Amino acid sequence: MAEQMEYIVPPWEIEAYVQCLNISDLENVGTKSWLDFHKRLALLNQQSVLEITGLREESVMEWFISLKKIPILVYEAIQIDIWKHKVFPLLIDINGEPTNTFMLYSIFYHEVIVISLLENILFHCESAQTLDDMAIDLIDYTVLHVTALLDGNTLEIYERSEIRDANSCLGEIMEKQKTFEFDIGMRCISIIHYLIETLDSLPLCAVSRMLAVHDVPYLFTQLIENQPWKKQNEDGEMLTYEGSWRKIKASEIGKINKREGQVWFGLRELLLNPKCSPYYEITEHRLSQLSKLQRHLHEDVLDQIAPLIELKRWLSYLTMSSTMPSSRSTCPVHVEVIPQIKSSILEKYHKKWKKLARHQSKCLFTTDTNYIKDAAQILSDVYDLEKLDRIEAKKCSLCQEPSEKRCSRCKEVWYCSRECQVKDWENHKSTCNTITKINSDNADS
Repeated sequence: MAEQMEYIVPPWEIEAYVQCLNISDLENVGTKSWLDFHKRLALLNQQSVLEITGLREESVMEWFISLKKIPILVYEAIQIDIWKHKVFPLLIDINGEPTNTFMLYSIFYHEVIVISLLENILFHCESAQTLDDMAIDLIDYTVLHVTALLDGNTLEIYERSEIRDANSCLGEIMEKQKTFEFDIGMRCISIIHYLIETLDSLPLCAVSRMLAVHDVPYLFTQLIENQPWKKQNEDGEMLTYEGSWRKIKASEIGKINKREGQVWFGLRELLLNPKCSPYYEITEHRLSQLSKLQRHLHEDVLDQIAPLIELKRWLSYLTMSSTMPSSRSTCPVHVEVIPQIKSSILEKYHKKWKKLARHQSKCLFTTDTNYIKDAAQILSDVYDLEKLDRIEAKKCSLCQEPSEKRCSRCKEVWYCSRECQVKDWENHKSTCNTITKINSDNADS
């Protein structure tokens, strides 16, 4: 069954999909044309994930770079972030409890899609060159969302006590949004890391934005201290986040998580790169914070990331030195670029948010059955379970290792080897028989 679907977007259509992408208008959010735009981005994201997990040629990435469409993704992420804080609360105040979740869900999910695409594309260093000054906007956005990870709770965008029923449509949307916010924050760690690795391709103001304005080394130090990519479940088991939470196996204890590794590499580059030092004065406060990293740079970490030995030496020198290095006198003169996207959107709709919410209510809270059916039809291709199953990483039902084989009878459970399948048969047998019988009955009917 899996072999029948080799792609989400046919190779000959990927270029056309990317070519027709243009920045959307905030006023059109929720309309059929916007949903169609959302659908195209979602399918491109699914195709990108499929190409990466299948170790195939990354056509989606190549077309986004060659057609210079990456700035559209940055704009969309910032625009939806503004929408959920400025427009969404007003929509609820005006209309009350929504009667369905899929329309509003699609808007929140839109932000996840564009950040996922950005994470995939910015992995490649040549992509940074197409950002130009928009890199400043992206730095501001990513720092904001990574900072939210340290609060323990994702940003609350609607806080009325009377809608706290988790089973209501609104309660369901808000719970899902918390999951989205966390996932976006995690992906933003990757994006900041990729931007740090390609600083030579970014405008000089990007370096000063990270260091002088946002103090990313301090932010990353807080991430190492708080480890938001790990948590304990109710049974006291340790979980790690890799797109979703999973249990840490005994053999993985002490192993560095992907995000943690990215944070360490980012810290090393920002603190040891001579091009960065003129923009980052080591003050007494910064020294006290950076010194906290030393206790985390133990043998297990250094064995896994050997280049961190240099960072440990540098930190030791800082703490032992009686005089702190100062870069104030050597800081080069440069013109600071002001981020434009967020300010331009806020300025455009200044004192017009209620009017915008009323306008969008016509689509997002419509009772027109035909409109709802048409919207659902547009989105049906995005949330096609067969396609989602195709791009989702499969794990062995027994040992949780990556798997490529599944039970030939029920076709629902995956295994990494024949050995694991045999060992798990006693547990899986009853479920397998039930699923097989249901499938057989459905086929006969």
